[in-house]
Amino acid sequence: MELWIQPCAPCADLYGQPAVVEPHDTLTLAVSGAVKDAQAEEHYTCMRCGAAFVRIIAGEQRRQVWMLLNAGQH
Repeated sequence: MELWIQPCAPCADLYGQPAVVEPHDTLTLAVSGAVKDAQAEEHYTCMRCGAAFVRIIAGEQRRQVWMLLNAGQH
């Protein structure tokens, strides 16, 4: 898959990391989502490169990761 947004180095490094890893300094929280009143994910935008991330913080441990969203996905 070709990305429409080319992530900066900090975003490229964050992609696929466990959700317990803190966001880098140019990521800004855009929205937080909940399922049955329990926080499930957070959406961030990078102020440096414009990349959009989702931080999955609920569900199976192995699926709690940072995901880079392609521009066509959000």
